[in-house]
Amino acid sequence: MAERKYEKYFIFDDKKDLKLPSYRVPTDPKYVKRMTHVDADTVKGATFYNEMMWILPGFDKNYKGDNPNFKEEHSHDFGELMCFYGLNYENIMDLGAEIEFTIDGETHIIKESFTAFIPPGVKHGPLTIRNVTRPIAHMIACTTGRYE
Repeated sequence: MAERKYEKYFIFDDKKDLKLPSYRVPTDPKYVKRMTHVDADTVKGATFYNEMMWILPGFDKNYKGDNPNFKEEHSHDFGELMCFYGLNYENIMDLGAEIEFTIDGETHIIKESFTAFIPPGVKHGPLTIRNVTRPIAHMIACTTGRYE
């Protein structure tokens, strides 16, 4: 059967041989389940970037090495959405964790499902995830074909 015209735009897995920037702290795949990855490599010509993953209970007690952060401070020349959604059917705003997120030197402690928009050039991080009691859906979306 011939390939359909738009079939190439459906992504069902993570990027092969993914190399993350240095400010992305390595995570234990037992507690961070990466799902899909879209960039200019996985979809030719893409001008948009997206990652989707699940963060599972135990993540905050089983990070790799001495660093409890999920991400270190950094900035980009493009806008970024960072989304964290808790899996609680009774209260969809209950994150089931605590996230400490610093944006341009301003620290926020968040316990609800949320989306944060980070404007281009704004420093953000560190980002630390604590007290994970249920799965969290985490998505990153950016207005660029490559996340650097």
